[in-house]
Amino acid sequence: MKLILFLTLTLSSSQLLAAYYELGFTGNYRKIYLPTDGSRESFDESLSYTASFAYYFAEMAAAELNYTKGKSERFVPSTTADSRTTYDYGLIGLDLIFTFADRKAPFVPYVKAGVAYFAQKNVTYEFTDNLLNSTQSETVELDPTFVPSVGFGLKIRVTQTMAFKVGMESWTSDSLSSDPKWDWAARAGVSWFL
Repeated sequence: MKLILFLTLTLSSSQLLAAYYELGFTGNYRKIYLPTDGSRESFDESLSYTASFAYYFAEMAAAELNYTKGKSERFVPSTTADSRTTYDYGLIGLDLIFTFADRKAPFVPYVKAGVAYFAQKNVTYEFTDNLLNSTQSETVELDPTFVPSVGFGLKIRVTQTMAFKVGMESWTSDSLSSDPKWDWAARAGVSWFL
């Protein structure tokens, strides 16, 4: 009896195991112009790239390792002084992904949740005095920290091994103990199933 139960569980669970991989690349770019009184334009600009590798241990569940490199810049000019703030970061993430369709479906919605580690966080403040024609800058390196991350999206299959994907991801700007704000990014990219 125990042998029959063991074989039934083993055979049924082996059918659920998928053991396939997904390699992905996504990007995000945004530029917003802010109103100014002068002839030079004020703006916020951000750019990030993410590379990911997922191991599907079941047909609709995976563990994903990803790395994001990003930069955000704010420039505010005036007749007396210009201000530029640049934020550079590197983020390593480990997420669990759950899909709502099997991998061969034409549309595969998904959700993800996990933890990320800010391996690099630095902010550069630059002030230019336009009257004296001098520039001062200061770079502050912030402490590396672990943060929670969540996301959702949709994969649109193009071929058996390739899909376009769009989604939204969010993570905190600092550890939860310091009452942080949630950062978010809309992403678009491609995935290859190996």
